[in-house]
Amino acid sequence: MSTRTERLKPHVPAPKKESLGRAYWYLWTGTCLNRVGQLLPAFFTIYLVHENLATIETAGWIIGAQGAGSIVAALLGGVLSMRFGSRRTIIYSQLTTALFAGALSLSMPVWGLAFVAFLAGCATTIHRPAGTALVAHTVPARERARAYGLLYWASNIGVSAAPLLAGAVMELAPQLMFALNAATSVSYALIATRIPESSFQSDDTGPRKKSWRHSVKKAVTPFVQLPIAPFIFLNFLLAAVYLQCRSALPVDMADHGLSASTVGVALSVNGILVVVLQPFASHFAGSSRLLPKFITASVVIGLGFFLHGFWNSPIGYICSIAVWTLGEVVLAPLGSSLIAIWAGVEEQATHQAAYFFAWNLGVAVSAPVGLWGLEYLGSTIFWSCTCALALIVALGHIVLANFYPYGEPDA
Repeated sequence: MSTRTERLKPHVPAPKKESLGRAYWYLWTGTCLNRVGQLLPAFFTIYLVHENLATIETAGWIIGAQGAGSIVAALLGGVLSMRFGSRRTIIYSQLTTALFAGALSLSMPVWGLAFVAFLAGCATTIHRPAGTALVAHTVPARERARAYGLLYWASNIGVSAAPLLAGAVMELAPQLMFALNAATSVSYALIATRIPESSFQSDDTGPRKKSWRHSVKKAVTPFVQLPIAPFIFLNFLLAAVYLQCRSALPVDMADHGLSASTVGVALSVNGILVVVLQPFASHFAGSSRLLPKFITASVVIGLGFFLHGFWNSPIGYICSIAVWTLGEVVLAPLGSSLIAIWAGVEEQATHQAAYFFAWNLGVAVSAPVGLWGLEYLGSTIFWSCTCALALIVALGHIVLANFYPYGEPDA
């Protein structure tokens, strides 16, 4: 009887994941290309010093100017995307990046190099909020977390390939590094022209067109608007923890006797794991039940950095890096996904830009604060403090979620 009933029961196929769309995969490809040819600070510094264009000290100021440009671009990209649309912002930012890459290959005074480096850092970063806004406008809501995760994967593929390619190019001729940056930027601009017009229509066209003052006001709004403002602050705090991998962690590893090559091998574990694991994490990501994922990511990142205070051997550092990398993989698609839920259609670009600004500001703040803390607190106490800060972030997400939903079950 039961067998007959089962035969009569209609077969209901499992819901399939929706397509991310052609526009998204153009964006994915362009993002990967952009990161492959990115002007890396380490190789740019080597170029400046070896070509006698700057001393080590003045090279530091030039690289700092490049980073400052990235911070400014995080907000500027949102304003330009809202004014002109994501596609045009991406195209012109990449063409401008190619122009400044060519300018950096020319001989000029240090102040000129610093100014052009600032503009280059700005131009090469403007596309990021435009790209995330494009995802929010074109990808179905339930697939956004997966889309953002795969976009992060594309970025890391490019980041992993960039040092190898830049190193090989510099061996042939140092100035080819700038040619590589320009070529990949122009390629991204050409790819962006293939994005269908219907998928990137700007929200400020026609009768709804607003003034520049309105656009700037929209860019500032996320920093004073609930729940975006506290969410951005929580991400800034977590960025201050995570980005110690670029400053305090290499110094701590060297202080414990690890050679430069060993430090490089250990840190490469992060990029390898992200490239390997991110597609699987993105496959299972969703825009519902985001709160447990934010909590998990914050706790795991904190735990990984906490272990740096106790596992001081090469294997110990590698294991600790693997732990916080797992948290990074979980976290990667979440922020942009939640911003896409909370922000209105017109606000996507500026709110995504504010989220990137928090992480870029974390780059600027984490290095001096982290190095100071490592020197005056010592390794064990310092890494324990980073863990405590990550746990505070997790608690902050719990408190914020009591007032504002973290995801929509039916999205």
